[in-house]
Amino acid sequence: MSISLAMPITEAALFTAGCAVIHAQRGRAEQVTVALACLVVLLAFALGIASLPEGLLREQAPIAFNPDSALD
Repeated sequence: MSISLAMPITEAALFTAGCAVIHAQRGRAEQVTVALACLVVLLAFALGIASLPEGLLREQAPIAFNPDSALD
């Protein structure tokens, strides 16, 4: 299998597995809804942090990038 096909096939497999889990848990619709909503919020935060410019991250958290700067 070509590496260029690996990502789309993986995405399709994960999507299908997610659909199967949701279908299997249809009796617990309220719990599944809450779990999916929490997952969406966590992903939104992760994407928000990942999309920040590196310079802004360095200004906001200098210790995370350079532990020696805390001693200054």
